[in-house]
Amino acid sequence: MTIASACIRHFCINYLKKAQMGIIPDNGYHKDTNQSAIALKYLRWLSHKTDLQIQHRESPEGEKRVRVSDRSLLRLDGYIKSTHGGWDQAIEFLGCAWHGHECLYRPHEICLNGKTSLYNKDKLEERIRLLKEAGIWTIPVWECEVVKDLEECPEMSQFFDKLPDIGPLYPRDAFHGGRTGPLSLKCDLEGTLEKAYEISCFDVVSLYPAVNFYAFYPIGHPKVLELNKNVNWTKPEDLHPFKGLFKIFIIPPDDLYLPVIPENIHGKLIFHLCRSCAVEASPGLAIRANRKYNKEIGHEWCPHKDDERGFVSTTCSVELELALKKGYRVTKVYSIYHWEQWSDTLLRPYVQDMMCLKIEASGWPSSVLVPGNPEIEDQRKKEFIERNQREYGIHLDPTRIERNEGMRYLAKTCNNSMWGRWALRCNLSKDCITSSPVELHTILNDPKLELGAVEMLAPNLFSVPYKQRREFVRPHDKYNIAVALITTATARIMLYDYMERIVKEKDCKLLYTDTDSCFYLHRCGQTPPFRVGEMLGMMDREYGEWNIIAFYTGGCKQYAMKMKHRISGEIKFIVKCRGCWDKVDSPLDFNQFKKMVEAYGEEQKPVILERIHFQPSWRRGEVTSRSQKRRYAPIYDKGIVDDNFDCYPYGYRGEPLIDPIYLE
Repeated sequence: MTIASACIRHFCINYLKKAQMGIIPDNGYHKDTNQSAIALKYLRWLSHKTDLQIQHRESPEGEKRVRVSDRSLLRLDGYIKSTHGGWDQAIEFLGCAWHGHECLYRPHEICLNGKTSLYNKDKLEERIRLLKEAGIWTIPVWECEVVKDLEECPEMSQFFDKLPDIGPLYPRDAFHGGRTGPLSLKCDLEGTLEKAYEISCFDVVSLYPAVNFYAFYPIGHPKVLELNKNVNWTKPEDLHPFKGLFKIFIIPPDDLYLPVIPENIHGKLIFHLCRSCAVEASPGLAIRANRKYNKEIGHEWCPHKDDERGFVSTTCSVELELALKKGYRVTKVYSIYHWEQWSDTLLRPYVQDMMCLKIEASGWPSSVLVPGNPEIEDQRKKEFIERNQREYGIHLDPTRIERNEGMRYLAKTCNNSMWGRWALRCNLSKDCITSSPVELHTILNDPKLELGAVEMLAPNLFSVPYKQRREFVRPHDKYNIAVALITTATARIMLYDYMERIVKEKDCKLLYTDTDSCFYLHRCGQTPPFRVGEMLGMMDREYGEWNIIAFYTGGCKQYAMKMKHRISGEIKFIVKCRGCWDKVDSPLDFNQFKKMVEAYGEEQKPVILERIHFQPSWRRGEVTSRSQKRRYAPIYDKGIVDDNFDCYPYGYRGEPLIDPIYLE
């Protein structure tokens, strides 16, 4: 059992009340009556190839419905009106898992709709007969046939990729991580500038526990609304009365320096203002413009219209409300998961207890300790305890407040890992290790499984990695991804508020953000534009005893700093680069990192990093030592880097960034 599993079990036993949290299906609440994304894309492809006008759910006429001879009303996936007096045509796109195709089921096996494959076949034949009586010729199209065509036809595959995902709402599409990336690749204050300016790093105290403490979470199961209608939402009030998850088409403003709604493009989370610009950009290349940004250049870089800039997004209402405040427009809503009941105390008692353990195990903070005056120290300790009780409802026992690294680490881990366990993937890969020919034959010929490479561990022992096909995945007994969606979205909003305060503050320049922290340039002694403290959700200063005099970043999760001690004047260098190994003799030191960032956009050789590491293999039952090499070069492809090393989001056409240093 993992720590996260133990935490969620502890939460369910001691904190969770009856009927508070529903188990959300991994594939969402949609049923076989809802057209999938691949079905809608296929109908558009068919219309594109044949030049026929096909009426479907997303066409101006809407979904075609036909009253047949038994008085039932049939909904057609696609409908082609005859123009020469012949038969009208109905395109019936059939999902193999739902409708019991022979590629997945034997005749008497139960399908996802609860009926046998044979029963579904009979119902399809009856449907075809009823439509024929109504003068409509039916063309059934099975999903597996379309998938095969996609593999064999590159033109069809490219056409599908360019179309937006307008299928049913999948909650996991709204699951994104933290906001990470630079807003300027370099800021060097060495020399006279360090007397007037400094670079500070602030991070949020316990970001995710703070979100769990304050955020509103949904109670029970949602109402599923399949709307598929055009709207014009421009302000948060337009969402009323809906609150929850939205699948929408949204158009960003073109002058918002800090975008709100992210999108996964090329496997990366990108905060952009134009989807076309982001898709057309070359991923994995270090490109720097040869001009400093201005509004005219912004319009030159992004000539796209609103429908080209917009994109389909699945997002939480808490993030969508902020987006509408900042100028985003929603022009179409596809689906909504609406929860009527919400609570801001769902996770709060758990956070309070874990924070109590963490604070007690952290010992007394330095701000309350006065070694030479026990009376003042006792008074500050009393105020510290009263403040935690008043603001957070945390009841501290002064006799238990003592530094305990092990307990502190455990409490911190429990506080940060419980919420994410609700979103544990339901389709993790498994390994079948067997010596039975029957079991091996069964798993190799099960059409409901996706198989990996089969390995022979011994002459009569085989290992087969496998996982369920997406349609057959079932949620585990503690699965509610809505908790994780609200947590991550609220955390991004909390960081956005701090970022916006910095950008709007005079003589400040935001340099870099990383999930819960901000690096920014400001005048020496300037008061931060946010609340600073050691309490839950406040911003606390990192490297407080040091003055950061140079900051360079080559992209996300990669930066280097030169720092000077405020009292002794000692110089210290820090290089942090995800995936690179920190060694004393590493060729990637501060000077090399600085050199590579200053040459960003030019042709340069990557730094080669090498180490010897142990590589275990459970399949062979051995541990070997191997040499591992990695190549590093700065790359930022989540936005545009101008000639001044400033970073702008794709599609930005607003005012240029004001650098306080160049105003001197």
